[in-house]
Amino acid sequence: MPIKHAPSWLDTHLAKTWLKWSLGVCIPLAAAALIPATSALWSQPVAGQTTEEDVIVSGPDSRLFDPEFDQDENRFVWSGNDGKVWIGKIDPVTGNFDPPSGKFRLVAEDAARTLEVGNGPEWVYSSVGDQITYTALDANDVRFLAKAKWDGSKWVPSFLEDGKNGFGPIGSLDKGDPKPRISFPKVVNNGSALILKWRDLDNAETEERVPGEQVQGLRWVPGKRQLTVNAVVNGVRQAFLYDVDTKVFEQLTFDAGPKESVFMWQAPEFDNEYIFFALTNESSLGVYRKIDGVWTKIATVKPPSKGKFVQSPEPFVYNGKSYLIMASSNSPQSTTRTALTDIWLAGIDSAAPFYYQCSDPSEKTRKDPEVFITQSGPYLYYSAVPAPGESAVIYRCDTKLGPPLP
Repeated sequence: MPIKHAPSWLDTHLAKTWLKWSLGVCIPLAAAALIPATSALWSQPVAGQTTEEDVIVSGPDSRLFDPEFDQDENRFVWSGNDGKVWIGKIDPVTGNFDPPSGKFRLVAEDAARTLEVGNGPEWVYSSVGDQITYTALDANDVRFLAKAKWDGSKWVPSFLEDGKNGFGPIGSLDKGDPKPRISFPKVVNNGSALILKWRDLDNAETEERVPGEQVQGLRWVPGKRQLTVNAVVNGVRQAFLYDVDTKVFEQLTFDAGPKESVFMWQAPEFDNEYIFFALTNESSLGVYRKIDGVWTKIATVKPPSKGKFVQSPEPFVYNGKSYLIMASSNSPQSTTRTALTDIWLAGIDSAAPFYYQCSDPSEKTRKDPEVFITQSGPYLYYSAVPAPGESAVIYRCDTKLGPPLP
């Protein structure tokens, strides 16, 4: 059901807060190559730039925004301003949306507007199949945590038990997981306060507040029941790891500079050890590896871009190597609609470090890069306005990493 009222001050405040606290954990900007045993800033990196014009893959009037990809099934989920949640399909050969409207299959009709809650629908993988979690509205426009499950012929949406006043959920992405999880903010004290929580998707009794002073940026660690977060220590934001089962809250970083957007993944370069990066001072990525039991910065990553700020960084693994995608911006404000941004790719293979500007040279405000791997190789997808007065559409650019290895 579409929202019937204009966003209140609280709506706007909460959306901006969650964008920073959660999607700020998200995905747009700078990166660089790293050397495994030492800390290094590549002052003169080898960099490339595409000469191809980026390709528009969504329809001009689709109003398609914030798609979340499901690589294995060649599809994505998103929601429109009318409250409808849709699944779109991607052609694995061309990388184009099919259909361009993104409206392959209807999932639900009761979603809150993405811009009002700070995050659209997300995938959550489970032992009973891939599910979707999102923010729903009841008949009185009250927000509820919700999910949608495929019953064999259609998607069936439902409110989560005790999900009232939760919104913007982010799901765990472990295939076959018998206890999938979500993290989310929740409004408490009659709307006067906001806290960050987690729970098992189907068990309200597990709901728990995430510890830490002014905690932000919850992100599930692949393959673990753990969250990376950032929280304030002695006035400085640092990276933390929270185990939702053992309740251990481990501080990961102690060095100078505020940390945000903490992502942890298994790096093939280090025999699939878990490593992580944290956005530091909104302008570079510190990459950390555990050496002799101590989390140690092994690289400082920053693309040779026109914009000095890094936003929405995210890792992915392809053909046995780790890569980082990101957006570089001339503004530290990730929610601005006017700052010019470019989309970058960086490798972390010490034998072949590089930066690559994936987006074309045209001046645009590009948002929220995501990766999808086609038969020709990975494409990066992002949102941008083609020309003044037009609606935002989804573009793709070619990473030039080549096709997947057999």
